Amino acid sequence: LGTHGRSIWIFDDATPIQQMSPEIVRSDVHLFDIRPALRFAMRFTRYGIGNKVFTGPNPPYGALITYYLREKPDEKTTVKIQILDGAGRVIRELTQIPKEKGLNRTAWDLRYEGPKVRRPPSPEEVEFVGGPRGPQVLPGTYRVRLIVGEKTLEKPVEVRLDPTISVPDADLRAQLEVGLELRDLISATNEALRALDSLREQLQQIERTVRDRLADVPAELSRALSEHRKQVETLQNELARPQNVPTYMTGPRLVERLNGLFFATDGPNAAPTPAQMEYLGELRQEFAEKIERVNRLLSEDVPKLNETLRRFNAPTVLVGRPIERPRS
Repeated sequence: LGTHGRSIWIFDDATPIQQMSPEIVRSDVHLFDIRPALRFAMRFTRYGIGNKVFTGPNPPYGALITYYLREKPDEKTTVKIQILDGAGRVIRELTQIPKEKGLNRTAWDLRYEGPKVRRPPSPEEVEFVGGPRGPQVLPGTYRVRLIVGEKTLEKPVEVRLDPTISVPDADLRAQLEVGLELRDLISATNEALRALDSLREQLQQIERTVRDRLADVPAELSRALSEHRKQVETLQNELARPQNVPTYMTGPRLVERLNGLFFATDGPNAAPTPAQMEYLGELRQEFAEKIERVNRLLSEDVPKLNETLRRFNAPTVLVGRPIERPRS
């Protein structure tokens, strides 16, 4: 409440207070009813004016999920929320949620699970751009599943589209299909980058070990390690720009272009444009070519390198399975 006579305080959701009862207080876990959630395009129109406008925070975007825990669970107890679609498939899992004694609240942002990442984002990155996010769900009825140890509770939640806009269902479905495909392409690209990161680290360690243990490193061994390390670095730099190097200095690489197209198509409540679909086709082709080269390195080149390493009694390289291409 303000002290200058020009304030208003909005109670965004009184459902837990309205539904609270002695039976709920005595229960170990309770999931309250969830109000319909509105999907809309958020607008940011106050950049650059600092704190000139006196405003309070808005409620979190999405579906507000409130639950009651009679006691705070111990660290070994699983506490998470799953979001299920109409077919019963888990499309999102929330694990970083409050777990305090009494009432707890979190929000589902009306999105599918995000893409797999190359490395966990730093707290600064999460604060500035948010964590990895998936595409927006279609309007409809979903189920919220609260899991606390062995107890499981479910409630329905209805997702509604902004009533001020009119969008054909087919357009939203087209947007979702593109969003899911881009998410999976980003995941596979990051999986390839993780494999290359591991391979580069192993090669660097083997090079150090060989130099430390051998007074005179055989030229064949040194050349094989150096050539494969450079091959890995070339692929890394084609899939993603080097860390801490601004995009304007190098231009976006594959994973940045995929992310850029995802955010461009995900922003409005509309179908992707013809130009965006054409660009997606180009990225599909580039992705297929680069992932084929990564898999060839992992399945053909590295085993040959390991044969050379064994001949010189040097440590060998461990590689995982080939990178799977997402199904269209």
